Formats: sequence, C-alpha cells, structure tokens
Amino acid sequence: MRTAPVEIGGARVRQVDETTCGSACLLMLAATGDSRVMQWLETGECEGILPPEVPPGRYANADERIAAAQWRIQRHSVQRGVGPAKWPKSLGTPPWTAARDARFPGVRYLHRAVSDRGARGEQMTSQLVNALRRGYPVLLYTGGDTRGGATTALPRHVVLAVPGSRPRVTTDGDEVISIYEPSAGLVYEVPISELRDRTTPHTALGHWTHIQWLVLPVPASKEGMS
Repeated sequence: MRTAPVEIGGARVRQVDETTCGSACLLMLAATGDSRVMQWLETGECEGILPPEVPPGRYANADERIAAAQWRIQRHSVQRGVGPAKWPKSLGTPPWTAARDARFPGVRYLHRAVSDRGARGEQMTSQLVNALRRGYPVLLYTGGDTRGGATTALPRHVVLAVPGSRPRVTTDGDEVISIYEPSAGLVYEVPISELRDRTTPHTALGHWTHIQWLVLPVPASKEGMS
C-alpha cells in the first residue's frame, strides 16, 4: 500500500488533537476546492473576503494556520449539533454538521449511515467511487463493531477520500482510491475491495475496521451555487 505525506507550506497537515479529525478533513475538503483557502494555508495571505474556514489574524507559519483553521471549523461544527443546542466538543464532528458545513464547488453534501458488508457494502463503495470519478471528495466515518464494545460500534474517526488524477486499478482489476488519514497526515492508496467486509483494522481508516457513515456530494441547488 503506497502512502504520501500531505504537506502545505512545508507543514504536515494533521489533526491537532483527538477531537479534530473531522475538522482536519473539512479543512482539506475546502482547500481542495477553494484556492483562497490553500493560498492562506501556504502563505498567510488571502485575496478578497475570507472563506469561512479562515480565521482572522496573523499566524507565524503554516503549522499555526492549520491548527487555527481546524479550531475555527470545529467551533462552528458543534453549533446546533443537537437541535438548537451545541454538540459536545469531546465527541468530535457529527456527520450531520459535517454535511452542513462541507464546502466544495458545485455540490452540497448529505450524510448517510451505511454498511460495508455484503451487498450493502457493494452499494456503499459504488456510491463512493462514483463521487470520486466525478471529481468530488467524500468524508468517511469509521469505527469498529459490537465485538469491541458498544461504543466502538459508533463512528469514531473521520477520513477523506479524494479524487485521483486518473483511474487506477490493481493487476486484478480492483480500482484504487486515495484516502487522506488526518491522524498521520498521510494519503493512502487503497484497493476499493479492502473497504468491504473487513474483520481487522485498516491504517487508512485510522486503524478502525469499518466504514459506518458517508458524507456524500449531491448537485447544489441553483440558490446554493455561487
């Protein structure tokens, strides 16, 4: 399995603590689709109105900017997480506020609980691959199962599947996708079949076993397009 570090402005793009995996993925999603975010992360400069992920103020280097942007994203993502109430920060970013806050040109995002097993796993990976082929990143919520206790059967981590420059397949004809894993700050190249019917943890899933939730792109309404 091939890996590559994710670096912007000379800094590795990692989540800043155990609660900001979702924030790191939302930041990379925005930076992939908005050159202003990428420019600010690299240089500290941004032309025009600041994007919502960019905090005001000056920061000494890219490491500080990456951290400040993650904190800003997290502060927003916990707002109205449970009706009008805040989502507990200690639980990270729930998929419904990630879908609300995810920003990429031409699409909005919806969240969907999924299974990676059997026919439902085939459907899940088909939805994932179709989005990537259209050039849209997808957030994946990962976790364990009831064999590890009730809490591990809930989403515990977030990674980001990112489109490649061209379709890639293994010698067995298995399509390969790229997954950004924020705890390591690495992109992993993963055959799609490795994401179905798993019984052991996978490094690209943050050392969890299963994909439990997708945050998927859908065409933006005319009102939501800029």
